[in-house]
Amino acid sequence: MKDFLLFSGSSNVPLAQKIAKLLHTTLGNVDLSRFADSEIRPWIQEDVRDKTVFVLESLAYPMDEHVMELSLMGDAIRRSAPKNMIAVIPYMGYARQDKQHRVGEPVSARVIAKFIEVSKFKEVITVDLHNDAIVGFFQIPVSHVSALDVLTVEIKKLSLARPVIVSPDVGGVKRARNLAYALDVPMVVMEKKRFLDRHDTSESFQIIGEVRGMDAVIVDDVISTGGTIANSAQSLKDAGTKSVTVLASHAVFAGEAVKKLSAAPIDTLTVTDTIRLPKEKLFPKLHIVSVAPLIADAIQMLIK
Repeated sequence: MKDFLLFSGSSNVPLAQKIAKLLHTTLGNVDLSRFADSEIRPWIQEDVRDKTVFVLESLAYPMDEHVMELSLMGDAIRRSAPKNMIAVIPYMGYARQDKQHRVGEPVSARVIAKFIEVSKFKEVITVDLHNDAIVGFFQIPVSHVSALDVLTVEIKKLSLARPVIVSPDVGGVKRARNLAYALDVPMVVMEKKRFLDRHDTSESFQIIGEVRGMDAVIVDDVISTGGTIANSAQSLKDAGTKSVTVLASHAVFAGEAVKKLSAAPIDTLTVTDTIRLPKEKLFPKLHIVSVAPLIADAIQMLIK
């Protein structure tokens, strides 16, 4: 009899199924019904007593619903006396709200961490948090998995002649530097101006470094409305780059992101499957790679 169980919320069942297959198991049975007023009512239909239980939920759109789904599944499981309970969060919504920019705003990432702890999860597995410091918001262990390995494999497949890694803003320098080191290629930074009174709006206005005649590779953690990436790609083309490739961990693709990205001078855009994308958000330039092996490895470390 296996001594662990893997459950999935409703946000990203395909990814959970891939992970289950790699772990030579099947997803645990859970009924995620709702009352007429939309209240979620999880019903765990497995014996979890004395077992290590993993619950996978991407906190993507509609993220408020998925936060509640994860929390209530956690409460339902812990009432049946599991040995251990771990939250697997491929994409952590609210992670970009990791500091108070203006008086009167919450530090939402810290609040989400508390939600997870109050639900009695004893550990968290997550992928590419917006800021490494968010790990410190948790009072429980966090396994912070990087998607950079799978993205590095993808960029190597393109065999670019003169690649240069591009950070679309100063905050992403560490991520870009790690990829540049892995590929042994140069790196440049785009300085970006943000408007606090306009959500999801930014303006790229300066490239720090040489890109003319080179194959630019923009690497970022989250693509939300697509404005930053589209503006960055256009700025790079205007500066004389031969091609523009984009790598990102989390494809939020909110609003008119697909329209912006499709029209932008991008040759290839590679994202991971931390967020399940519906068919209407798929387009020819888009390539999706799976983080299932990375998460499966992190789970294996906890069930040995």
